[in-house]
Amino acid sequence: MALYLLAQRAHARRRRRVPQERVFKTRIQFLNMPEELVLQRYQLNPEMIRDLCHILERDLQPSTGRSHALPVYVKVTAALNFYTSGTFQTPAGDAAGISQASMSRCVAQVTAALVRRANIYICFPFSAQQRESTRQEFLAVAGFPHVLGAVGCTHVALKPPSDHENLYRNRQRYHSMNMQLVCNARGMITHVVAEFPGSMHDATILNQSSLKHIFASWQEERGWLLGDSAYSLKTWLMTPIENPQTPAEHHYNLVHRTTHAIITQTIAALKARFRCLSRSGGVLQYSPLKVCHIFVACCVLHNIAVARGIEACTEVGTQEPQGDDEVAKETVTAEAEQARLALLQDFFS
Repeated sequence: MALYLLAQRAHARRRRRVPQERVFKTRIQFLNMPEELVLQRYQLNPEMIRDLCHILERDLQPSTGRSHALPVYVKVTAALNFYTSGTFQTPAGDAAGISQASMSRCVAQVTAALVRRANIYICFPFSAQQRESTRQEFLAVAGFPHVLGAVGCTHVALKPPSDHENLYRNRQRYHSMNMQLVCNARGMITHVVAEFPGSMHDATILNQSSLKHIFASWQEERGWLLGDSAYSLKTWLMTPIENPQTPAEHHYNLVHRTTHAIITQTIAALKARFRCLSRSGGVLQYSPLKVCHIFVACCVLHNIAVARGIEACTEVGTQEPQGDDEVAKETVTAEAEQARLALLQDFFS
């Protein structure tokens, strides 16, 4: 009996022990960092990060009354750290002073909040005034008239799903999602298609996008996109002349190449800002849908940065191959040929 009572008292003492206080990692507030370091780490300046916290506050405000719930600025900077570093969750979480599980939740919440606002920040020039302004800005680049956007695709590497793995293998022989972008002359992204696996050809993505229907509604006015040889010539898509013969055709190709280069530069800037989209940052360990959402979120942030005049640090020689090298095999209509011939005669002869 005595031994039993001693055991009971020992058990009671163990139950009365005060739990150890949780230890939380030190968090570095971006407001306390030099602006140069903020730009280097997050690719955005402190003012823009503050504004971003305000814009996303309603979506990210903790719904719990817990004293240790993550504040909005921690969620935003943790997600930015992930987008810009190209590292995965553990090192990015360490840099933000939070755990891997918390990092994962931050990336998911911030990504969802940005995607919900994509239509606000990624806008095609639908109004007549916007279209005219876009035309004039492109005309000032090299003299190519009536341009409403430059189109191109880029691959974002991912770990493919085990089922249908072959659908995600692209022509560079790695697994990816093939993302289509349109930009204006200032490098602002105006249209995004983020849903197709890496094996899908650029021309097929364009044909299945809403752009064909958008331009069909503007048949009464001149206007087109510029695309490379991965696409077929259309009445609303001007491509390079395959074998130029005349001075006008050579001039057309030169001006086309100079103007279309803006989409290549835009994609390079996007991936330089957000290394999680670049193969140099590794392979995204997420589902295809989440990879697409991360891509759109980064496009939103890119446009905000461009609007604020924040330049991306792109190094010469580090650009990744973009889109398809294979020439499009679609049949070109007589109307498309006539549209380019009229363009050559009116502006390049």
